[in-house]
Formats: sequence, structure tokens, C-alpha cells
Amino acid sequence: MVETPSEADCIVISTCGFDQERENVSRHIIGQYIDEFSKHKPIIVCGCLTKINPNLFDQNGVIALGPKDLHRFNEIFQPEIRIEDISGGKLNDRFIDRNYGIFDAYYLQICQGCVSSCSYCAIKKAKGQVKSKPLDNVIRELDQAIKDGYSRIMLLGDDCGSYGVDLGIDLSDLLNKLVNFNVGISINYVEPGRFLYLHPKLQRSTLERIQFINIPIQSTSNRIIKLMGRHYDVDDILHLMQEMRRNYPGIYLETHIMYGFPTESWEEFESSFRVAEYFDSVIYFYYTDRKNVRSSLLDGKLSRAEIDHRTQAILNHSRFHLDRDSADPPIIMLGYDLQSPQDIFQSIKDSIGFPSEIETPNGDCH
Repeated sequence: MVETPSEADCIVISTCGFDQERENVSRHIIGQYIDEFSKHKPIIVCGCLTKINPNLFDQNGVIALGPKDLHRFNEIFQPEIRIEDISGGKLNDRFIDRNYGIFDAYYLQICQGCVSSCSYCAIKKAKGQVKSKPLDNVIRELDQAIKDGYSRIMLLGDDCGSYGVDLGIDLSDLLNKLVNFNVGISINYVEPGRFLYLHPKLQRSTLERIQFINIPIQSTSNRIIKLMGRHYDVDDILHLMQEMRRNYPGIYLETHIMYGFPTESWEEFESSFRVAEYFDSVIYFYYTDRKNVRSSLLDGKLSRAEIDHRTQAILNHSRFHLDRDSADPPIIMLGYDLQSPQDIFQSIKDSIGFPSEIETPNGDCH
């Protein structure tokens, strides 16, 4: 690998299509590279966005590979080591900003896809049903990571809570085995309904080994949760988080809140602030329509002006911080390059458009 595109014989761009902001960033980068290099060298675009919005890549000189097409790298490069035999668990600050990840952790992907069907999610279109790494393979990779000097692992998956469903096991089977290793465990992410199911099956010694877990509840309104196509009672989740903070204070609990979902009232939005009493950090991000997902067909879309108003309410909250470095449980905004509140409003403008371009909700949002 080389550090500049001009040195490269081939350029590989990994994309993200989680929300409109991430798509915008990916499209901007891809456009720049196509304009400058596509006539001189092949450009490979991979990641979820190639399946979420494939029409973006109908251009000469661009090879589009979806999340399930990575084996094609073997055909393209004819490598001595096949891509499926390469571990991506070790972060390298030669190519990754140190603010991006946890460099003392080994990143162990245990599954892709999930068993859920959230109405707003485009990732499911790209990755489909859960495909889990066999338990023995996970243990083997973990054992090697420990031999390489790692004392902390980050389990990764679109929903780690879906792990093993396709294998006839579940995440508790894996976690209860990991307790036999002298390693701290972080988990990103576990869908709340799955966590309610899994928690009673976890040994106390397993829970004592967990250092971090992200359980994205997305809303504190059961009405909105139902519209999102998710299946759990918010109060059940919050009660369990309260119990975990009391019994396992060493676990750093994190969650996500999606605000501005179609028909969300001001009261439903404002209620979300109470989750800061149950989690160590609360990450907010605003709703955007994604191509060909069910939520995009819902009435009652909020205007950009209303999203701006709710964003300002988040920024005005006494616990708001641009990062996690706070003594209090912080409320922060999702974003990789947010340096100031102005960046957040620019992101909203770029992702949602001007107010006249968005359907104004019926009735008073407040």
C-alpha cells in the first residue's frame, strides 16, 4: 500500500451509506478521484453504498463491489494471500486517524447483516440476513490476537445481537466462552430487543468482563419504535440499563437516538433526553430518507427548519459536548468531522436540503 493516490496503480475506496451525510461524504470523495484519476488507473469502490445506491457507479473506470463481493479482490489482484485470510482487526495509524478508533483494541468482526427489519435501514438491503463467523473461528482469531499482545477486543457486527442465529447458537454462547480468556470485551452494537433476550443467558463473570457496549435504542417513544419496525418496550430497556449500571459499574453503556423521524412530536423528541440518566453517552443523529426503505414512504416528514430547531435544543442541553471527554454522561452528535456546531447545521443542510424541498409535517410539531 502507498500513502498517496498518485503513487497507486489502483485506487480502492470504501464507502458508507448509513445515512445521507455519510453518502454525501462518500460521493464527494469518489467524484474527486474519478475526475482526477479514472482515465489513468482503475478505481474500485466497495462497501454498502454500492448496493444502496448502485446508480452512482455507472461510470467508466469504476469497479463496484458490494459487501458480499470482496472475494473478487482475489480475481482482480491475484494475491499470494487471499482476502478472506487477512485479518482486519489491527488498526494502523499509518492509514487511520487515531481519533477514529481504539488502537489498543483488536477489532474482531463476528457477523454481517442482521435478523431485524428496521423501516429506516438501508444497510439491510446491502448486507441481507445475518451471516456469522463460526464460533471456533472467532475463538481462533481471538487466541491469535492475545498472542500478538492484545488485552482488549472490540466485537463488531451490524448487530452483534444477531450473531449465531444462522448457526443455531446466539451471542451468549460466544460471550460465555470468551470469559475463559484474559481479555476485556467491548461490543458494537447490540439491538435492544436482542439484548433483552440475551441478558438472562449471560453469566455474571461474562458481564464483569465487558468494558463497553453500544445498545442503540433510537427513540424513547414506543409509538416511534413501532414505526421504525423495532420490537421492544423502551421502559424495559431503560430498567435493564439501570440494573446494569448498579450491578456492573465497570461497563461503559452507550446508545444512539435518531431524532426527526417522520411524525415525531416535540414531546417525543424532548423525552429522549432522559436516556442520559441511564447511559454513559448518548449519540444523537438526525433522520434522513434512504433510497427504497419503508420509512421514506411515511407521511409527516419534518421540515429542515424543524430539524434545525431540534438540533439547537440538543446543542443547548447542559450535557452536550462535541466529544466524550466529560465528567458527566455526555450528549454528543454523530459525525466524523464535526468541529463546531456550525458543522452540524451544514451537515443537515447538505443532507436534507432547503426547507422548501422537504414536506412540511401536518399539524404543529410542538
